[in-house]
Amino acid sequence: MSGPPLPSIPNGAPEGDGIDDRLKALLEATHRQWTSPMERRRMRAFGFRPAVEPGVLKREWRGLAVRVGDTGITAARPGEGGLAFRPTTRSLEQDGQPFAGDPVGVSLVEGLLDLIAAYERWVEAREGRDERIMRARPGPQDRRPINALAETRRLQRLLHQPRGR
Repeated sequence: MSGPPLPSIPNGAPEGDGIDDRLKALLEATHRQWTSPMERRRMRAFGFRPAVEPGVLKREWRGLAVRVGDTGITAARPGEGGLAFRPTTRSLEQDGQPFAGDPVGVSLVEGLLDLIAAYERWVEAREGRDERIMRARPGPQDRRPINALAETRRLQRLLHQPRGR
């Protein structure tokens, strides 16, 4: 295999890398947003559909099967396995194991980031930038909600940034 090595995202990310914490914070905010009753109507309009499991919405996105429910966000691609974010433990798993940041796992993360970014752009086009950002505010104590669109762009840049600098 040639080319620069892929970044190690979770579980052993180098100090100062920040990818692990940023990714988990984004997925945590996304899960909190996507499981809120007010957001489910938007998600349905965007193309999410009810799954067989109660309270779970699913969406196919460029070959990635995404499911969102109270237990977390999962993303799977045939032949590549699956990725799961568990909000209760704030952990990221690949095929039931701690996520190691291998090329397949990074590909799944990139697909999930792409879906989150597309959804946020869609909300912004439909309702405006201020509404998109304000709906992510978890409570009055949080004066700086996560800007999911900016955060997905930042993570995508970090994932493609050459290492060793």
